[in-house]
Amino acid sequence: MLQRMHQKGQGGFTLVELMIVVAIIGILAAVAIPQFAQYRIRGFNSSALSDIRNLTTAQEAFFADWQRYAVTYNNTGGPLAAVAEDGALLDGPSSAAMVIAQFVTGTASHEELPLAIGNGVSMQADVDANAASYTAISKHLQGNTMYGADSDSTAIYRDQENLDPGQGSSDSAVGEQIADFLPAPVAQQDDFAEIPAPNPWAAQ
Repeated sequence: MLQRMHQKGQGGFTLVELMIVVAIIGILAAVAIPQFAQYRIRGFNSSALSDIRNLTTAQEAFFADWQRYAVTYNNTGGPLAAVAEDGALLDGPSSAAMVIAQFVTGTASHEELPLAIGNGVSMQADVDANAASYTAISKHLQGNTMYGADSDSTAIYRDQENLDPGQGSSDSAVGEQIADFLPAPVAQQDDFAEIPAPNPWAAQ
């Protein structure tokens, strides 16, 4: 009697029930995994956006002190030329060597300001011949959006034609570096607002 009751109480899942559970898990995974990848890319893009905002703040602080804008510069790379126009493409994370710097008229040296660059972010800033205007660009190596800024506008610009994750760094083997998309700075001209197709930019 006890043995029969024990056998009656035993049960399990049918094959159909197991197949339904597996199908539900598969559907949830198919929806969640692409969304998770997009969340990661958005996070990487936010890092590049934050860094270029920090750069614009640093540029204005530099200009307030020295009446000229600065270029991105790795201060382990040798002396800075008298008015340097082309900055170096810097890849984060930042170190003590990553600065914005510019030759200061009337001195034999240059002035530097520390520059914070996040892990995986590539950034470059160039100036015009008189260091009176700058353009800058940033992109996270695993992000898909480039961001641009210049001295003539407080807006941050976003490239509307995304690069692939993996493009953009100074050691990237995939396509162009972000520096290839950086317009030449011209004083009193909003450079990024006037870039023609096929690389249009939109203000954030």
